[in-house]
Amino acid sequence: MTFNEQALFVCKNLSYSIGKKRILKQISFSLFRGELVLLRGDNGAGKTTLLRAILNHERHKDSFSFMNSESTKPRISYLGHELGLYTSLSLEENLRYFLSIAKMEYSKDKVGALLKSFQLWARKQDPIFTFSRGMRQKAALVRALLTGGDLILLDEPFTAFDQSGLETAVRVLEEYSLNSAVLLVTHDPHIPFSRETKSLTLKEGNLETSVLSAP
Repeated sequence: MTFNEQALFVCKNLSYSIGKKRILKQISFSLFRGELVLLRGDNGAGKTTLLRAILNHERHKDSFSFMNSESTKPRISYLGHELGLYTSLSLEENLRYFLSIAKMEYSKDKVGALLKSFQLWARKQDPIFTFSRGMRQKAALVRALLTGGDLILLDEPFTAFDQSGLETAVRVLEEYSLNSAVLLVTHDPHIPFSRETKSLTLKEGNLETSVLSAP
């Protein structure tokens, strides 16, 4: 796979502390458009902290830079452990709302294709509180994919997926990552990606490895 020569996102010597505890220690890496990067590490290694720091990149201007964004302000979407959906609103209302916040167009074709892929089309008018745990996770992933542009940050996005849902999510994510950089936190070493991925491993706040894996 060929990436753009210039990195989309560069992290240089990021350190991060909570109180007196150093969570991240001089982290440096780059992300390229079209790249799918898996962020691994034990609990407490700093994975979620790193994603949240990138999401709040304006607080870390000395360590973060966006080199190849299509707009003056990079478009970043984030899916964390909290799914970020309004449970009293329908799925369609949620998507319209978050797209409007991101100042992005609601494309019926794009939304329809994603919802049909995840078998959510028939439930688009139903409030989120009527959804199962797995359906909520799918809806949240759809939201993150639709509102992402440059960088898509995903923290354990396949939680509660059955095998069919996982395979669908992987296929869709591979498609969307062709025009974005995706940084995905996972503990699963067997995600069935069909193309190359890069793995970054955090251990006790240090970035330990960067390995390109063939499918």
